[in-house]
Amino acid sequence: MSVFATFLEELEARTAIEDCLKKFARAVDRQDWKAARKAYHDGAFDDHGFFKGPPDAFLAHIEKLHAVQRHSMHFNTNVLIEFQSKERAFVETYVLVLQRFDDRRVTASARYLDSFEKRNGQWRVARRTLVFGDTVPEPMKEPPRFPEGFTVQKHDMTDVLYSLRRQS
Repeated sequence: MSVFATFLEELEARTAIEDCLKKFARAVDRQDWKAARKAYHDGAFDDHGFFKGPPDAFLAHIEKLHAVQRHSMHFNTNVLIEFQSKERAFVETYVLVLQRFDDRRVTASARYLDSFEKRNGQWRVARRTLVFGDTVPEPMKEPPRFPEGFTVQKHDMTDVLYSLRRQS
């Protein structure tokens, strides 16, 4: 039985939560820390294992980690949303992460276990726990090379995404 009066209300809530998750992944992969912060409510708590605390401190911490990365892509796959009320949901999101450094690639799997809340009309994370699944480091002798004329992803806000969005 749904906590919502209509299917449309539930669909709107599900869409808002999934959009929040997707925007967070994009923001981290582009090192857009201001956009990443929008995924969290004020007073939220993030437990990433290697960091436990408020979102501003967490994002400052991972900004330093991402500064030495050459590539980052977060993929949200299975997203299961369980509504507890019209303003609260428990969300389990499977995450696959591809990262590249100067000397290695890392593939990792994990899950976000999130308490989402709707406050002031916005669905955002109130509490996050990252559950690690696997990590596979792969040594790399040289960075990948793409043929001339290919548009290559940037691990920062100079990525072509931003210029193409302005042109739309």
